[in-house]
Amino acid sequence: MTPFSILYLCLSLATAVLASASSLAANLPSEIFYWPITAPQPTLLARLAYDPTTLQSKLLSYTPPVDDSTSSEEDALIRIGFFTSTPSNPKQWVGTLVSRSALTTKTDNDTPIFQLLLDSQNDSYHVALSSAQLTLSPTNKDTTAPEPVEIFRSEILPRPALNRPVVVNPDGKGPEEVVEKTFFQKYWWVFLIITFLAMTGSAEPESK
Repeated sequence: MTPFSILYLCLSLATAVLASASSLAANLPSEIFYWPITAPQPTLLARLAYDPTTLQSKLLSYTPPVDDSTSSEEDALIRIGFFTSTPSNPKQWVGTLVSRSALTTKTDNDTPIFQLLLDSQNDSYHVALSSAQLTLSPTNKDTTAPEPVEIFRSEILPRPALNRPVVVNPDGKGPEEVVEKTFFQKYWWVFLIITFLAMTGSAEPESK
């Protein structure tokens, strides 16, 4: 393989990786909404951005609901989520129910960490809140702080084989399990040849 072919292959792989990361970043929601149960429509909660190369997230804005201690029990619960497109609904709401206190922050620099769940096609299908809090630095350059979005991908697990027919012998018994042979049972003939050669070699008369 020539150096030019190797360089072309490396560039092709790099382009494929970047295209895959870019398509994944395009499937991630850029806006998270909060929707009180008593409200007729949702309100923008957070605006996010993603690096298409590394998929690192960045919080552009965060506007939590007002912490109203006089609110009713219904107002104490708020839906958070985003809109996605499905074959049956081009604007399908996907979200979860959280308490209002989980969205309110103690200081202006504290924000919750969002958790996005992706399916096998890298499409977002659920959002939740992490128990940890994200503290933003005044210059927003704290590289040690956790990212505002945690991404979790679904893993395809092996499925059990159900309703498999049971094969039985004419006498009604199941097939016998074949016991795996030991190393000596597999290669006994090798030891027999070695022993034979050793015996014939020792029986030869020594030449004077």
